[in-house]
Amino acid sequence: MEKIIFALITVMIIFLLPPLLDGISRKVKAKIQYRVGASIFQTYYDLQSLLNMEPILPTERLAFRIAPYIAFASALAATLVLPFGSFVPVAFTGDFFVFLYVLAMFSVAMMIAGFSVNNSYTNAGANREMMLILSIEPVLGVAIGVFALNAHSLSIGGIPLNITFTPSLILAYVLLAYAVYVEGGFIPFDIAEAETEILEGPLCEYSGRLLGMFKWAMLIKRLALLWLFVSFLVLPIMKNIVDITTFTGGLATLVAQLVVLFIIYGIIAIIEASNARLRIDQAIRQNTKVFFAGLVVLLIAALGW
Repeated sequence: MEKIIFALITVMIIFLLPPLLDGISRKVKAKIQYRVGASIFQTYYDLQSLLNMEPILPTERLAFRIAPYIAFASALAATLVLPFGSFVPVAFTGDFFVFLYVLAMFSVAMMIAGFSVNNSYTNAGANREMMLILSIEPVLGVAIGVFALNAHSLSIGGIPLNITFTPSLILAYVLLAYAVYVEGGFIPFDIAEAETEILEGPLCEYSGRLLGMFKWAMLIKRLALLWLFVSFLVLPIMKNIVDITTFTGGLATLVAQLVVLFIIYGIIAIIEASNARLRIDQAIRQNTKVFFAGLVVLLIAALGW
């Protein structure tokens, strides 16, 4: 019964929470910019409108039509290996490799969407997505690798419960926060979509239900990335306060994860409202520097520091 309750809560979080977080983010940014802004439920309304509309297809290529579903499935798969309190929907040794793989698949879906249409904006966006993912995915891999090395575990659910705080782990948190922010496509790293520049890049030819699926998938992907960071932050603390394996302990941990998630999303909204978009070459140079710094952190972790 307890697992069923956690499973239902997890389903609600995965599918229903991302649009609410986006709505709150939009509201915070509006307040910072002295605007009234839309309702925090506006993203729900937008998704409902899109999902109820028939798409207009600019091409008959199968790749164009299935790309949104690949993206949605990839984002959903990424969330399923994450811990929600004491409940991990799909847990197995080495699942952090799967997490990285399905995140990469999301970007592949974006590239498929961009390259399957003869449009300069979509092609430019797909190229940017490819360059950005090739520069940030290694950073994310190195960051999680430091945690895995510290915890002697290859399971995302097991890593936060077995880590010991060391200097390299503190640096790994910084690395992970950076990688999550960049891969989440938050400003100033929303370079592939760039609405005011290349009209949402790979998505500019999409409409109706297919666009709605892509938008929803992007929000779920952001949730997966942020939930990973929140889990690595909250679970090591909560395990010393409550017994996470019990129902009440797991529920308390889940509530703590949600509270921290909302706080972090608010901070991200403030950062987004205060920054302008980077150029793709600037982002790649910055990601490359962070990657080499990450290798140093990985070496320090390997030495046991």
